Amino acid sequence: MLKFFLGSIAAILMGSQLAAQSDPNSASVFYPSCLAAADLVQGKHPAADSEDAAKQLRQAAICNGALTTIMNVEPYFKSEHAICAPDGTTISFAQIVLVVTTYLKNHPERLRENFHQLAVATLAAAWPCSK
Repeated sequence: MLKFFLGSIAAILMGSQLAAQSDPNSASVFYPSCLAAADLVQGKHPAADSEDAAKQLRQAAICNGALTTIMNVEPYFKSEHAICAPDGTTISFAQIVLVVTTYLKNHPERLRENFHQLAVATLAAAWPCSK
């Protein structure tokens, strides 16, 4: 019984350490899905009826959901994080996906950081609001 108890505690501790090491909000978790989303918005996708197409759609949905949420709550951001389209234009979802994905691709050293914070900062830098 003691071996079972000690084994259970060891398993819990090891599992806790593993969970702490893999942050589900890190950019490294979202990066593959943003690559899939970028491929879709650029028209790069396998045949529509293939398993690869279904996999790409499932994967892209993660990034699409996160970026859609960011854009839906963007009106509530502090002014330094606001995102403003240039006068007379709109920002397409494809542009948003490509800007965030390009940033992540060009800054692999930041993939351990929070994806949502990086995406907001990236979008605010791409489309700053005039003060």
